[in-house]
Amino acid sequence: MALTSIFESSTGEQRWITQISETLEKEVKVMIDHPVSIFRVPAKLSVFKPEAYVPQVIGLGPYHHFRPELYEMERYKLASASRLQQAFKTLEFKQLVNGLNELEHRVRACYHKYLDIEGETLAWIMAIDGLFLLEFLRCYNLHPSITTAHLTDSTGRKLVHESVLGDILMLENQIPIFVLSTILSIQCSNHLLANDIFTSTLMDFCKVLSPLKIQKDVTQPSKVPEHAHLLDLLYHLIVPKLEGSVESCNIYGECEDASCEQNPSLDSSKATQVFENLWSMFSNLNVGLISKITTPVTNIIGVSGKIISSVPGVSIFASSKNKEDIKPENAVSNEEKKIPIVVEITIPSVSHLSFAGVEFCPTTGGITTVKFDQNTKKLYLPVITLNVNSEVVMRNLVAYEASVKSESLVFTRYTELMNGIIDTAEDAKLLREKKIIVNSLKSDADVAQVFNGMSKSVRLTNVPFIDKTIEDVNKHFNATPAVRVYRRMKNFVYGSWQILTIFAVVLLMLLMGIQSFCSVYSCPRLFNSLNSE
Repeated sequence: MALTSIFESSTGEQRWITQISETLEKEVKVMIDHPVSIFRVPAKLSVFKPEAYVPQVIGLGPYHHFRPELYEMERYKLASASRLQQAFKTLEFKQLVNGLNELEHRVRACYHKYLDIEGETLAWIMAIDGLFLLEFLRCYNLHPSITTAHLTDSTGRKLVHESVLGDILMLENQIPIFVLSTILSIQCSNHLLANDIFTSTLMDFCKVLSPLKIQKDVTQPSKVPEHAHLLDLLYHLIVPKLEGSVESCNIYGECEDASCEQNPSLDSSKATQVFENLWSMFSNLNVGLISKITTPVTNIIGVSGKIISSVPGVSIFASSKNKEDIKPENAVSNEEKKIPIVVEITIPSVSHLSFAGVEFCPTTGGITTVKFDQNTKKLYLPVITLNVNSEVVMRNLVAYEASVKSESLVFTRYTELMNGIIDTAEDAKLLREKKIIVNSLKSDADVAQVFNGMSKSVRLTNVPFIDKTIEDVNKHFNATPAVRVYRRMKNFVYGSWQILTIFAVVLLMLLMGIQSFCSVYSCPRLFNSLNSE
């Protein structure tokens, strides 16, 4: 079978040479001053929930502009661009395209994926999508209810307003801010006034859609146009810049306490399986004495398990519920999609911490206010607002952070913290009642589902102030009497399961011998089988 070539003809080869020559002469030099800022979302992230990263209604920029399922909205984008163009009442559309054409190499440098389109085509895309985005932002601030009133889908129904908002903040769907600024400078005679309005418009838009509180004085108004795009601006408005060295903390399940030096988690499932098999064999022995013991014990265990699980506090240690029990819709197995798995940080859930005496308190600040006070046993968390777009926004912030940051993934670590403490709808409910979560979703279960699926494939990194919080919480929880007793018992049982298994096997062989003997010879009543009675 012949290999497929990227060159379909000699003209294809010549085009390739021309493109490489231009890239070496112009684009590479531009990339030094303007690094890549618009990335394709890695497959290891998008595999969990593709619709959170791929626009569903509006495609902005070269990545999704020509997607067939989105291109039917092209006429509505053109209508928006035309309305804004008429509002400017200055240059013709073709003149705007010519002006943007001069930015070709700077625009190309912003995109991580190579753009196999002509320069003029790219300029037209920037002009159409840029005008649409400017008009959307302008209308959103002035009349939020009519921003998408003119948009209809193929069936004639009104498009969901939130869907457009979510699409605009997707990483792959970004338009460089300098392109928007250039459009304003070309079209508006009063540049200063236009820039001031543009800056305030971007800031207001980010404040409305931000799930967390905007950091004060984190970005000066004059610096707003210097950001790469809307998602980049939102990221820097809510994520602090860490200074100093990054130190590792003990948050991955290692235990400093002598009582839990051994980690039995590796052997626990194996030990449980062995004991279950042995108990099943014991129960099936047709020996009267054994049957009289195993039958009532099995009945007691079956009833007591339900009773224990309903007792407050005890159920915390009796339960082994996994977060994967809360799965998103249309979830598939790891074998089907080969989904990567990353170890989750070790921290008790909200319900467990509440049982251990920890009080949850909302703060008026952002991520930097995450803190645990060991003296008052209070865990401070920033207020987070969740609506239909919050998951899309947070997932794309995580994807953007993973693409541009090499050391501390602050926002990712925050989502991992929330993922760690929220296991069930009850955990989400407790945080909502404490006014830490402002929930506009359908239920508390939806909140749990959002966080439990957030950052499963993002590598864990060190964020000192969050790691210190996690470490302090774990120390307090591990020091509570109930937890210490539970872990000592657990370590003893799992630490000695090999010896107990050998003893059980020997006993089983002895009893099987007795059963065989009694099946041939008459035994005392004590060892008669139940069937003989």
